[in-house]
Amino acid sequence: MDRQISTLENVDIRNIWNNEASDFTPWLAENIDRLGDVIDMDLTVIEEEKPVGVFSADIYCKDENTENNVVIENQLDTSDHKHLGQLLTYATGLNAKSIVWLSSEFKDEHRAVLDRLNEITDPDINFFGIKIEAVKIGNSDIAVNFKVISQPNEWIKTRSNYGYRCSGKLTPSKILKQDFWTHLNNKIQSKGSFLSTRKPRAQHYHTFKLGNGKSHLSGLLNKREKYVAAEVYIPKDQSLYEALKRNKTEIEKEFGEPLDWQDLDDSKASRIKVFKYNFNIENQDQWESNSDWLIDRVEKLYKVFSPRIKQINNPDNQFSIN
Repeated sequence: MDRQISTLENVDIRNIWNNEASDFTPWLAENIDRLGDVIDMDLTVIEEEKPVGVFSADIYCKDENTENNVVIENQLDTSDHKHLGQLLTYATGLNAKSIVWLSSEFKDEHRAVLDRLNEITDPDINFFGIKIEAVKIGNSDIAVNFKVISQPNEWIKTRSNYGYRCSGKLTPSKILKQDFWTHLNNKIQSKGSFLSTRKPRAQHYHTFKLGNGKSHLSGLLNKREKYVAAEVYIPKDQSLYEALKRNKTEIEKEFGEPLDWQDLDDSKASRIKVFKYNFNIENQDQWESNSDWLIDRVEKLYKVFSPRIKQINNPDNQFSIN
């Protein structure tokens, strides 16, 4: 049987987004997971048009996997020296570990600069060049594609080990942890939970969004001490933590059990945790019950803390719990 084979057509991205600042940047911020999937990061947008001196970075993010800052510079035209300079300025001013430059077309010399920066900078500094493409087939909807033009030399090797994602060497213990997080994600989806799932990694924690850029939720595994835990993680905002702790009695009453309030002054971060002990991750018969426990506690932490954190950050908003 003959089949009609259509031709893939390129679409001028200016026909989709006329203005970089008012059209493309807000769209990308709302669809940041698309970019995160391409560069293998779990990105959370902290601020659009983040001030850096007299300039503004298009999108300022955090990689939830590493807690590192990420800066994104958008350009709907062909790459130029101006945007390269801005990119480096924003990276320095925001202490970004990953620097992402999106453009509709990269000149050879600018791609060479990104490649060279990846060669000579510290291993924890990463530069990405991403080409923005738009395509369609016949009268189909337009599809947007992000094509990697430049990335750290060892990025693929270190970030993907036969489907397992980790920093450093992949070990049996790390494999077991990612398998558990994969099981947890499947349970979240099958239960119809409101929690948003991220790609699991071969590490001891798995993060969830809390609805703001200043904190997040995590599930934790400790193989040696044999526990699973759920926590609110608050980096670099002691005032937020103290504001929550002043309502400790009310919060724990609503949560339904005591919480472990950890003031981590030395690391400039604080945690509010609940534990479940006697969990042997090597015994997969225990995964079901411990996944159910973890989902329940993370959901409760979200319901208790998310409205309070939003009210503290925006005191003019009315405080309510659904």
